[in-house]
Parts: sequence; structure tokens; C-alpha cells
Amino acid sequence: MSDHPPAPKADPITRAMHAIACVALVAMMLVVVGDVILRAVFNTPVQGAYDAVSIALLVMAMFGIVPVVSSRSEILIDLIDPLLPTAGLRALRTISALAGALLFVFFAWSMIQPALDAWRWGERSLELGIPKWPLWVIAFAGLLGIFWAYLLQLRLALRSRPAAPFEGDQS
Repeated sequence: MSDHPPAPKADPITRAMHAIACVALVAMMLVVVGDVILRAVFNTPVQGAYDAVSIALLVMAMFGIVPVVSSRSEILIDLIDPLLPTAGLRALRTISALAGALLFVFFAWSMIQPALDAWRWGERSLELGIPKWPLWVIAFAGLLGIFWAYLLQLRLALRSRPAAPFEGDQS
């Protein structure tokens, strides 16, 4: 039996982001497998496979970060956690949530100019010629979900008694 409380049930936004990331991962895998099989058996690659995999990878990465952050499933190394009192753990969790949010604010800020350039200059994908600005919209939507997840982490850090982090389920 585990000493840790069960993870809280994910909110609807986190579940939706997780589902979208899962669909993107499955689509990416199917395109790659289909491309390899069709190329090997019929010498006919899937038209647009490069673009489809690129788009699915973007969606999977940006939307897949949300459930990891909201459930605090990032890689944790608890070197000083056993030495700190509850207030110290709460402070560390708060600092961690704020630092993560600030890091993604920096990412968002650094993505604005390339997104505007893609819109302004009409950049297109390599194989299918799909406009790239909608991909930036997808990336910013993923960032909004990531900010939401960090807000959940911050709220949890400020209002609840922190449990010691652990790696994996010990049950």
C-alpha cells in the first residue's frame, strides 16, 4: 500500500489536452508505419507524411506537457525534501510552479515574432504547402494549457499540505 495520497482527478481542460495529445501520437505512429510499409512493399510513400508527422509531433508535444505539469509528474529529485519542514516544501513547490510558468512565458514571448513572420510572409510547409501560421496558433493553444496546468500547480502548492515527491507508484 502506498503512503502517498491518490492523485487528484484531472480537470476537464487537462483531460481534453491529454486526449488531443494521444490522438496526435496515434496519428503520427500510423502515418510513419503506413509510410514505411507502403514504401517497402509498393515503393509508394505516403504523400505528405513529413508534414503530417511534423504537425502531429507539434500537437503531441505542446498538448502532452499539460497533463504532466498538472499532475506534477515532472522528474523530481528529492535531495533536500526530507530535510525541510512542511513550510519549506510548500515554498519549494510554489517556487517551482512560478519558475515553470515564467519559463513558458519566456517561450511564448520568444514565439511571437516567428509566428508573426509566418503570418506576414506566408510561410508554407515543405511537402503539402500548408500555411504555417495555423501551426503557431496550435502552439499558443498548447501554451495556454501549460499555463493553466501551472496555475493548478500553484493553487495546490499554496492551499494544501505538500506530500513528499516520489518516483513512480510504490504500491
